[in-house]
Amino acid sequence: MSLTEKQSPRILVIDDNQGIHADFRKILFPDRRGKLNDIEKDLFGVPCETAQPLTFEMDSAFQGEEALARVEAALREGRPYCLAFVDVRMPPGWDGVETVTRLWEVAPELQIVLCTAYSDYSWSQMTARLNYSDRLVVLKKPFDTIEVLQLATAMSTKWRLEQRTAKALSETRQRYVKETKQAEDLIREQAALLDLASDAILVRDLSGNVSFWNKAAERLYGYSATDAIGAPLAALLKHEMEVLAATESQLLAYGEWNGELRKRTREGAEVIVNSRWTLLRDDQNRPHSVLIIDTDITEKKKLEAQFLRAQRIESIGTLATGMAHDLNNILAPILMSAGFLRWNLREEEREKAIGRIELSVKRGAEIIQQVLTFGRGIDGERVAVNPGSVVDEISRIISQTFPKNINVEVDNQPGLWSIIGDPTQIHQVLLNLSVNARDAMLNGGTLSVRARNLSLTEPLPALPTPAPAGRYVLFEVSDTGCGIAPADRERIFDPFFTTKEIGKGTGLGLSTALGIVKSHRGVVIVDSEPGRGATFRVYLPASSSAARKQPRQISRVHPPGCGESVLIVDDEPDVLAGMVALLERNNYHPLAARNGEEALALVASHQGPVDAVITDIAMPTMDGVALIRNLQGIKPGLKIIATSGQGTDMNGSLRSQELKLLGVSSFLAKPYGSDELLTALHQLLNGIADTSMLRLVV
Repeated sequence: MSLTEKQSPRILVIDDNQGIHADFRKILFPDRRGKLNDIEKDLFGVPCETAQPLTFEMDSAFQGEEALARVEAALREGRPYCLAFVDVRMPPGWDGVETVTRLWEVAPELQIVLCTAYSDYSWSQMTARLNYSDRLVVLKKPFDTIEVLQLATAMSTKWRLEQRTAKALSETRQRYVKETKQAEDLIREQAALLDLASDAILVRDLSGNVSFWNKAAERLYGYSATDAIGAPLAALLKHEMEVLAATESQLLAYGEWNGELRKRTREGAEVIVNSRWTLLRDDQNRPHSVLIIDTDITEKKKLEAQFLRAQRIESIGTLATGMAHDLNNILAPILMSAGFLRWNLREEEREKAIGRIELSVKRGAEIIQQVLTFGRGIDGERVAVNPGSVVDEISRIISQTFPKNINVEVDNQPGLWSIIGDPTQIHQVLLNLSVNARDAMLNGGTLSVRARNLSLTEPLPALPTPAPAGRYVLFEVSDTGCGIAPADRERIFDPFFTTKEIGKGTGLGLSTALGIVKSHRGVVIVDSEPGRGATFRVYLPASSSAARKQPRQISRVHPPGCGESVLIVDDEPDVLAGMVALLERNNYHPLAARNGEEALALVASHQGPVDAVITDIAMPTMDGVALIRNLQGIKPGLKIIATSGQGTDMNGSLRSQELKLLGVSSFLAKPYGSDELLTALHQLLNGIADTSMLRLVV
């Protein structure tokens, strides 16, 4: 506790000589200062009426022990002494140095003037005992009145300033402690709120290590905060490194990034999240960490996939007339050529008829395969996609199914960059745009589909948001139809908006296309004028990896077998009979079974080895996967070719995953020719790994 500003400073004089105490009172008490005022006026030129000196309270102590008692009592009363004048020699008790030492033990802030005429101590000895201190001044006796007054005034004022400063520091410290506690409480409250959030919120440093992990992140990914903090985020959630590198690049360039990411939980399950990344900076604008907010959209994506599949079926429905026309044209030469084979034909004519049948069957199989691939495509798998292949496949579909008065032109720039995306969804975008172009050319015209590389040096205004600078693959779908009215151009991407007649369209084609493009972080630009056609430009970000090359075509070499026993399982009698005849003719020993149970019984009763199995996947009672599992239990390592009439696009399906787990690496899609079957069997039996001519999916 300190004196108030209105209280007079308290001074303690400690000296064994009573006369010294009287001298101090004459100097310090205001009622005895008339003569001193005159002295001040003579010395400093200060008018007496303007001088407002301090007034003091003075107490006396004649020995060190008495002085200590007074100082302790003053502290208890809350009226401490600010200054003590201490004589050095005070026999028979403590001397001045000892007294000061004892006083400072109880009142460290006490200012000291050490008065001496003769001392048993040198200055170095005194400082060795008392240390150098700004609270200690030495005054030689006999002392001057002005010196005493100046010292009393200066050191009392200094003491008061120190007390005021100490009080301010104490209040500041208390305020700091209070504010720190409030800040800590606020942080705890905010952390509790973050833990209540349904989104996974995490922070990682620039090295990729996790520094914050909320409760929602624990629930979503299965890792506790203890497990996650300090761990590398990419390894924890098994990010795709190429996607992660592109994300990091945009984050550092623009300070933020958002998009869809696929991650893995602790249990290995895949989750799809809408991820928002923000680069956090310090006071000097230097980046130090990344805030990530992940919203689980796995279920939403499943619903979107169902919607997209339904929309694809709608698109296929619009192609039905064209497909029926093409299939009828394919079946006609098959029927005619089959009739020719009953006649007595020359060998050359017979080969031509067989060739026409084979060619027509292949054309029909391609159409069916395209419909299956598009209609049943697996949504959501993001892989490196060759844009040229996508354009070629779409062009084949529209060439075979669109009216013949529409001329289809395709232009793929050589060396197209690859893109990371969902092949089925990219197909859907181009098909939806192509169907719209077809409907705009009721009297025929030209439909152009192009793909080329493009580097943007500055942002490009587009839908749904401007495209940032960077590398893109540009898809263009243009027509020479009726064009789009300016009033309609603002609404063409709205769900259910259509200018077609009732029953001719749902108005979901373009809105679906825009949604897919947005999910691939791409943009769309429309250029159209009434009567002058329309051009839709789709910009999709290019991948840093090179585009995938087309499979190398190799010759189908199938030397005859060496009497190997081959189990054939198929529930279609005609297929089974044809395969038996083919294998017998090529020096194999076929074992035929019409279903899984019959196949197992045949293997159990067969005397001798079974070298390979060719089995259909879709069969009643016991399907092909169950049969393969049972056969491998009986004969581990058995070589197997799986076949199916459900198309080649089985990637991601449950059947495909099961076949992979069972070690089946050869798959033939029906209809397959004798060359394909014999080549696949020869390579399987002889351990030839290069089977790129086969339509493998597992």
